[in-house]
Amino acid sequence: MANKKHENGSYSKSITLSHEMIKTRVKFFHNLSFRTHYQEYLLNAYNVRCQIQLLETQEIYLTLSGEKLNVKTACQTIPNLFELTHEKIYDDENVDQQMIYCSQQIKSDLIIPVIQQIMDNHNIFTLWEKTAMFYGHFKVTYLTHESFKVSEARITEILNKEISYIENMAMPEEKTRNLLKSIDEFIFSRQNPELVIIRCKYPYKLDIKISLFGRKKLVRKTKKQLQSIVYKHTIKTFQLKMTANQYEYLLENCIHELKDIENEYKDDCVKIRIRLKEFSAPQYLIDNIKQKIRELMIQIVTCQFHKIGNSITLTDDNNKQLNRIARHNYCRIEKLETKTEMKVYSIPKALSPSVNISNSIMLQSNEFVSALSMRKMSVLNGSIEIYLTNQSDSIPRDVTIISSPAGAAEERIEYMSDNGYFEMKTGRKFLFHRWSPVVSDDDRTNQKLKKSIEKFISSTLQSVTTCYSNLEKIVYLTNEWENIGAQQQQQQQLLASSIINEVKQEIETRKVDWRILFIFNEQQTNFYKEFCDVLVKMQTDKDGFAQFSSPVSVIQITLAASSNLNLIKCENEITDYVQKHILANKTLSNEFDVRKWDQHMINAFYKYSLNQSVLPNMDLTNNSQIQLVGSMSNVEKTIEKYKLMSEIFKQKSTLQIPPPVAARTSTRSKPIDLKAYNIYFSFCQQDQTLCNRINNCLKGEGYVLYETPTNVSRFQSYIDKSDVILIAFDEEYLENSHSISELNYTKSARKKIIPFVIRNNTKENSWLSSLTIAESFYDLFDTEIDIEFKDDFDLEYDKLLTKLLRYTKPGTTGKTYAETTALPKITKSNDDYEEAAFGHRSIALQKVTPEQRRESETAYQEKLAKKIENEKIPNDEINSSVADLTVVIEYLEEIVREGVTYSKPHSEEHDTYSIGPRGWELDENLISCMQQFSNSIRRWLNKSPNVIRGNIIPFTPTGDINDAIFLIHQSPNDPSFAQNYVPLDHSPSDKYFSLFNSNPGSCFNSEQSHDYFQKLVESVKIIKDIEARMIDNTIKSKTDKPDDNNNNNSNEKNIADGFRTPEEMRKIEQLDNPNRIWKKTKFTEFIELKIKNILEFKELCEKWK
Repeated sequence: MANKKHENGSYSKSITLSHEMIKTRVKFFHNLSFRTHYQEYLLNAYNVRCQIQLLETQEIYLTLSGEKLNVKTACQTIPNLFELTHEKIYDDENVDQQMIYCSQQIKSDLIIPVIQQIMDNHNIFTLWEKTAMFYGHFKVTYLTHESFKVSEARITEILNKEISYIENMAMPEEKTRNLLKSIDEFIFSRQNPELVIIRCKYPYKLDIKISLFGRKKLVRKTKKQLQSIVYKHTIKTFQLKMTANQYEYLLENCIHELKDIENEYKDDCVKIRIRLKEFSAPQYLIDNIKQKIRELMIQIVTCQFHKIGNSITLTDDNNKQLNRIARHNYCRIEKLETKTEMKVYSIPKALSPSVNISNSIMLQSNEFVSALSMRKMSVLNGSIEIYLTNQSDSIPRDVTIISSPAGAAEERIEYMSDNGYFEMKTGRKFLFHRWSPVVSDDDRTNQKLKKSIEKFISSTLQSVTTCYSNLEKIVYLTNEWENIGAQQQQQQQLLASSIINEVKQEIETRKVDWRILFIFNEQQTNFYKEFCDVLVKMQTDKDGFAQFSSPVSVIQITLAASSNLNLIKCENEITDYVQKHILANKTLSNEFDVRKWDQHMINAFYKYSLNQSVLPNMDLTNNSQIQLVGSMSNVEKTIEKYKLMSEIFKQKSTLQIPPPVAARTSTRSKPIDLKAYNIYFSFCQQDQTLCNRINNCLKGEGYVLYETPTNVSRFQSYIDKSDVILIAFDEEYLENSHSISELNYTKSARKKIIPFVIRNNTKENSWLSSLTIAESFYDLFDTEIDIEFKDDFDLEYDKLLTKLLRYTKPGTTGKTYAETTALPKITKSNDDYEEAAFGHRSIALQKVTPEQRRESETAYQEKLAKKIENEKIPNDEINSSVADLTVVIEYLEEIVREGVTYSKPHSEEHDTYSIGPRGWELDENLISCMQQFSNSIRRWLNKSPNVIRGNIIPFTPTGDINDAIFLIHQSPNDPSFAQNYVPLDHSPSDKYFSLFNSNPGSCFNSEQSHDYFQKLVESVKIIKDIEARMIDNTIKSKTDKPDDNNNNNSNEKNIADGFRTPEEMRKIEQLDNPNRIWKKTKFTEFIELKIKNILEFKELCEKWK
């Protein structure tokens, strides 16, 4: 105890209260509310201020200050205060049942602080403890001093009303690891001084017991929260609803996937019993497991279709048809969306040098290359690209790097003077980095410039990677970079080379898949060309010859079905519908001719395709494939263009064509008089613009032409000196007397005429004009219109050139070639034959992959070899057959060659093998049959001695004989087998029924067959009624009734007895006599028609006797 007197007259005294002085009552001071209340008590009762300090030795250090007398009086009352206490033990079984139960059942000491805290929060100053450690009764100590007096009734009231105990909350029988983990996390997060959560865990067991003790409100709230967690993790069994097909599909194909689901949720004890069509899982996972199993039952596939252009518009009818196809195949369309994205495509490098290429092709190629506004160089899996455009915002990018105010103005944003980042509300991201490439006079080695470029590229790329993640496309705006120095062109070359090399090094060092894009505007054309030259020199074969960028619209259709077979059918039918009505995706395989094309031809073909909004993809390395994507009509035109270019190339490759003549603008100067011309070109002056273009193109091919002269009197000699007469026909040609004179003289001179039509769509009533031209064209030239210059000059010109090359060759005049009848050989794959045979390949064939086809072919060849080995005809029989068949072939050849009778020794058993004089004429049909028979024998001889007695089943990829390809051998020398006809359309007429649009090639269903039969019966019934009435009204000739004997022996007549007697023939002729007398009948018109037919038939017979 220490005393101290202050200068202001106040007095202070310090007292240390130890456990020996006030025993356990020292714990009262651990209660903040008690300390505050005690300080207020001393101040109010004795006007003494008190400072209380808790020492680490569990002692209480009090400092009292005030007047000396008051301080001494207060110090004397402190021991008395703590002596006035009372203790109560809750062990009365009649009154304290609840507290006795809690003390006996709860073995945790954590409940004592909870009771203490609840009493403290009610300002009830008490001390709580247990009489024994585990099973002792609760004991409370409280003050009885008047200032701190605590009512025992108040304590009992709080214990009964404010405190609650819940023992062993209900837990599920099967407890999961995630349940225990969730409970532990909940207990850790719900710590409260007025609540204790008592948990009891068992080692090596997934078991737990939870009890709650504390303030009643907190206990109730915590109980509900724990019950929610327990309910969430309670395992329940759920029945799966599925069809028989879905059940079988899961059992046969998804066992491993179902096991993966169980492993994914093993901490939740998920069990899938698919054979019982049920699964067990915690409540919160039931929907997830159902969804995963449903995804296995419901197969999903996405169909994508591409088209060049900014958008693809699907009409309401398109949407209805697509949904109808999906429903018809028991599928549904999960998602149908269209989007547009900018893509870069490569033009392949040619594998052959330029040979015999016309000026028109070279001109188209140069125009196409000069119009390209981008270049690309591949670096690892990334690329460096340059673009020349005034619409930089049309190029998609992840971030844009701006180095000058002009670049910010081009992007229509405010320029930031300081380096930094900026992101717009639309999501566009920018990096501002001030930089301009300037060359100083003292930098002769350009080291400063190179270091400046290196620092600029590395710092900007590092900045964007630090600020943004998952970058793919990074754009540099090059505005003001071209203003580099006095020697501008030389410095621009250095700048372009340094920048591209630095970016290439960054991509290779970082090993990223970046696309670095440099954008130039139209004012930077020369600067762009410097970058372009550098890129072209650094390109590899992977980059191709050149590149082009184009907006590509994509239709993406997501299909869902419970059956994989239905999904395949639906996907194929939707693909078929889209390719027929919206987009087409054609692949030309094994087109080896294109490997012989030079770069100009490839460029010209790409130019034509892109002008037709068709996306070409040419693969010259592997299978020589050409893939074309676009609208059906445009794809067909592009395919026709490709075939025409190939045909022209084939015909010209065999010729020695003089060097092409440079294209010129045609004038009407006096033509040079030559001895011979390839072509005499006849056209009207009104069509001179188009005809001059055709004229220049043909001269560029190497042809010698003579145009329509102004001197009408001299054209005959030039027609005589020309091999082919080319006529540009239209309505004006009919009205031009000079043109008609040229045509008439050409016909009289029997010159080969190649006419084509020029259409003018600007005229009114163009449809009427088309009909007039078509009719007049057929009348004059006795053929249909096959070349028509209307809106596609390149395609029609190729048609014209192809036709001209058949009759006259460039560089050769005075000679006309006969048109060949042989069609070009088209190589088809097995898929092409199958699709041609079935109209639409069968579902089984559609499911066969190339690997499965190869495996099936290998197995087929092995079985075939074994079959030939086991069923091979003995050698002696083969030798005898070969000898006999050889004699037959020689005999047939001798007949065809000599046309005489033939006799030759045949074998030991037969002296001669002779044929007497023939009584029939050896015509062309008979010779053709002999040749076919001879060819069949030769095929058999070529296979010997590997021949068997039976037939060999052809190869089929699916094992179904209906999917096999049956080959028919046709003689190449027999014109009767030439395909000079339009293939017959075997599809049924719309008059009777129409096929389902979603299932092309399907057979009739029962309703369609019934409908067809009924209509057929109705159409035949009227004819039968007419015939019946005609028999009733005809004059019957008098005939003798056959006797009974003849009737009885009628079944015994042989074939010879079946010939009619002269009398019977006379009666039949009498029926056909036109002079006979008919009964009056209502079928007068029919009778007159019959008489007319009889007379015409007799006249025909007399004529051909």
